[in-house]
Amino acid sequence: MAGAKLLFPVGHDLGAFHPGDGESGPVQQVRLGSELVELSDSEFLVWTLAHGLVDDDGQSVPITEAAILDYADEPGSVHSLAERGLLVEVVPGSPESVQFASIHQLLPLAMGLGNSRDQPWLFAVGLLYRPLVVMTGAMYDLWQWAHLSPNLWLACRELAAVATGAGIADPEQTEPELVLAGALGSLHQLLALRVACLDTRIEGL
Repeated sequence: MAGAKLLFPVGHDLGAFHPGDGESGPVQQVRLGSELVELSDSEFLVWTLAHGLVDDDGQSVPITEAAILDYADEPGSVHSLAERGLLVEVVPGSPESVQFASIHQLLPLAMGLGNSRDQPWLFAVGLLYRPLVVMTGAMYDLWQWAHLSPNLWLACRELAAVATGAGIADPEQTEPELVLAGALGSLHQLLALRVACLDTRIEGL
């Protein structure tokens, strides 16, 4: 969705935590950088929805604040999550998207399953013998290598440099800004099935 302000969830879902005292209910925990944060039920619902939405026909819906509020009327939770850095709005291709990518990382959360003889241009990730997401070779490269870079923007620049060195002429693979725009436009596919997550960059690492 070109030009749309997309909403991205940030953090790694750690599931429910039960205190074990027999009295307190469970809380939902998310790791954000080096911090462990707890989400209320409404916050966790909104944060989960921000990973991916589908319409009644099973088609992916662009993740915007308006789309989230159509599914869950929780504007207060959207605001509190944004204030804590757990939800971030980004327009792919905008100057602000570079700033966003400069302070966030992309982390893989599943196994790389490689390509196939029938479709060597497509690569799968998922669980053992169970593909969950199929992506292009360029996106697969970003998925598998981005976490080794200090931030997502540097990962896109490095990927573009590798493509240029390999003689690839497609600007969507050789221009860092276009690499980033393409990645952000496809990212919810990976986030929705939890094969990757966005995280804040940890200073000094």
